Amino acid sequence: MPWGTNRKIEFTSDTKIGIVLGNRSTHYAKHWLELTGNPPSTKLSGCKILIVSGEIGGFARSKYPRAEVVIRLWDYQVGYRGTGTHASAVSGAASTIGYPNGPGVALPNDIPEKWCGAYGVIIGLSEIWRRGSNSQQTFNYYDISAADIMRSFSLQNAGDKEEIFSRWRRNGRLCVEHGGIFPMGFYPCKDGYVALLGRSRRDWKNIRNAIGNPKWSQSEEFDDPFELAKDSSEADINLSETLSLFTRDDLLEQGLKYEAVIAPVYDQEEALGRKIFRKNFVELDIPQMPFFVEKSSTSRIEKCNLEKRRKSKADAPLSGLRCIELCWIWSGPMVAQILGDLGAEIIKIESADRFDLYRTRGLETLRGKMEESTRIESSIYFNSLNRNKLGLGLNLKHQGQLEVLKRLCKSSDLIIENFTVGTMDRLGIGPKELSKLNPSLVQLSMSGPGRFSSLEQLRSYGLVLSALGGAEASITAENQFLGSPTFSISDPNAAVFATIGALAGAIRAQETGMGSIIDLSQIEAVSTLNSTPTQPQTKLETILQTKDGYYVAISLPKTAFTDEQLLQEELSKLSKEFLVKKCRSLGGEICDLIELSESGDSVFFNECEGHVSVTHPYTGNQKIVAAPWRINGKRPIPHKAAPVLGENSSYVLRSILNLSDTQLTELAL
Repeated sequence: MPWGTNRKIEFTSDTKIGIVLGNRSTHYAKHWLELTGNPPSTKLSGCKILIVSGEIGGFARSKYPRAEVVIRLWDYQVGYRGTGTHASAVSGAASTIGYPNGPGVALPNDIPEKWCGAYGVIIGLSEIWRRGSNSQQTFNYYDISAADIMRSFSLQNAGDKEEIFSRWRRNGRLCVEHGGIFPMGFYPCKDGYVALLGRSRRDWKNIRNAIGNPKWSQSEEFDDPFELAKDSSEADINLSETLSLFTRDDLLEQGLKYEAVIAPVYDQEEALGRKIFRKNFVELDIPQMPFFVEKSSTSRIEKCNLEKRRKSKADAPLSGLRCIELCWIWSGPMVAQILGDLGAEIIKIESADRFDLYRTRGLETLRGKMEESTRIESSIYFNSLNRNKLGLGLNLKHQGQLEVLKRLCKSSDLIIENFTVGTMDRLGIGPKELSKLNPSLVQLSMSGPGRFSSLEQLRSYGLVLSALGGAEASITAENQFLGSPTFSISDPNAAVFATIGALAGAIRAQETGMGSIIDLSQIEAVSTLNSTPTQPQTKLETILQTKDGYYVAISLPKTAFTDEQLLQEELSKLSKEFLVKKCRSLGGEICDLIELSESGDSVFFNECEGHVSVTHPYTGNQKIVAAPWRINGKRPIPHKAAPVLGENSSYVLRSILNLSDTQLTELAL
């Protein structure tokens, strides 16, 4: 099949996944497996791995006597009846979507349940890989809930306690205070809205160039994006007036021309009409997997010996799998984080000249005020995303050190990168070169638009990608566009679908020796999530403000009211006490909207905390965001803190690659 047409990664394994369809999450797990080309088995009795709906009342292994792994999916939270709307309300997601002094807005289109189903697939695939590698196997049960997933996403993007309290809140369409730099959010233009995002002075300069350098923007008071973020009211007005002269399509064209972080808010139909997605993405109105796949070899190859690999965590599903990470910021490192939490050996490559910029996330204003060697090791954002990884210092522009990477690829299972399209080719380590080095290697690329996209060179961050992919257009309040400028959809979502692709590729390589070249589009990943048809709606769901000022999320049978608007009108007249009684009498569920800063003390999370502790050389004992699943009732415990820059170079170079001191001296390592 020619490159750029296949979107499936079929494998044939003796270990089967079975799904007992029940709640919405299980249906989406089935759909995601089918899209990869690996539908669940229809003979449940022969399945070692079962994905089932969570049931109230604790886990009873006797219900699944033949299964070796049971993965329980919860639309809401472990041990609670409810839906993705309730999960949005308690997890911190809805607490940051909406207008100030108003009720939060839940993520639409079953996004919470779709994520829950996707994580179920990730765990299931990792357990297939375990059985193919002859690793230690014992009975395990997992619990995965939409609330735990979205709270982990919220915490990862929100920072420490102080930042959560001061920045994580409902702020309409604009949220410059969240990023601490101007602009950030959705601005009106001539025919709709556009996403604008700055991460640097360069970004703000390019945005001004793209909109014609209006006179107001040339004033010194509008020059510094960090200062503007302290009070952006006047700049917001000026920027909106200028943008009103442009259509969304105009602004996309200008953004590409000037390398500015600008993207229109399109729905899926508009994006399709403008060829934002690559070919074969939507079939029969259903989005496919957001990646192209090509086999890196056409014949069966002898399998590599996993016993020679370091077992980072002998009892974990992916123990023995080696992954090279060439990623920065959020989505790419999160793929490796998930794999590392499941036991893979992750080797993160950086250099002093080109390190992961997340090392300074949240500490940007401390440059020059803090010792730089300390600053780049102290970010809670970086340290959460990069636990369980080895740090290797290599400068890929140094030919000798690039050869070290090539040598490492020969003994690895997977390499992940989220560079701009073409970067790997320019370095001389494109797909063809890496396939020659190791035909069994799974290569995962995660650029924003994806290779062969019409927007291949788009300068993009998460907000831009979710705007182009159609998710932001779906987030509305009172039938008006709202969007989600603070709760990031794109980055963690891309990581989830990329992990599914990486694991499917790793299983196929494990079985056949044939590697895969996987090219994921983060724009398409947003559409796969948002635009996959939802399960039939049997309930009316909303978040509203009660008569006495409380915010609550409710779910009622569709027969209770004719539509959501009537539900809002009638139930908002009641006090919280009476609303609770009314909801229960109608056979519904209700919960409070919980602010992220208060979620740790709620009954929904205090039983199984959303943080885990690690000891870091620079920050000491530090609580970082935990993995969003529970295994046998507990969070996975990290075996290693995030790496100090180049921390494990000696181990990788000497113990894995067996390089001598003379060779290291010649390579300036």
